[in-house]
Amino acid sequence: MTLKWTSRDLEDDYAEQLTSALEREQASSLSWYLRDVELVGHGLRGMTVLELEDAVANSHHGLQISWDELVELVRQAEDVHDLVATGHRKPVEATIDPAPGVYPGCVAVVEIFDSSTYRVGWDAEAAAGTEG
Repeated sequence: MTLKWTSRDLEDDYAEQLTSALEREQASSLSWYLRDVELVGHGLRGMTVLELEDAVANSHHGLQISWDELVELVRQAEDVHDLVATGHRKPVEATIDPAPGVYPGCVAVVEIFDSSTYRVGWDAEAAAGTEG
């Protein structure tokens, strides 16, 4: 599976950029995993940012979240330093230990780097399946 990548400079409204980069219906149908996160703001599910970062770091395959939680996390963030989230067609059960920048078995990837740029990768076949 080959991901088609779109890279952009990160602007003030992270969530708007994220939701415009991935079609909501497709993105909502995936099982999302937060694999890396470093941000300023609020955590998820009542966790502080430090608790969220620890939960992600201590997970074998990333912290499972919904698309809406990912968008909300990005929306509430004062600044996103780094973030990696992967979307899968079904929940991940095995430990995933990919090389940096390599995400086996996923159909979508969201990466935010150094508070300034982000890129979204989407499985070309999955994207083609929704086009007219």
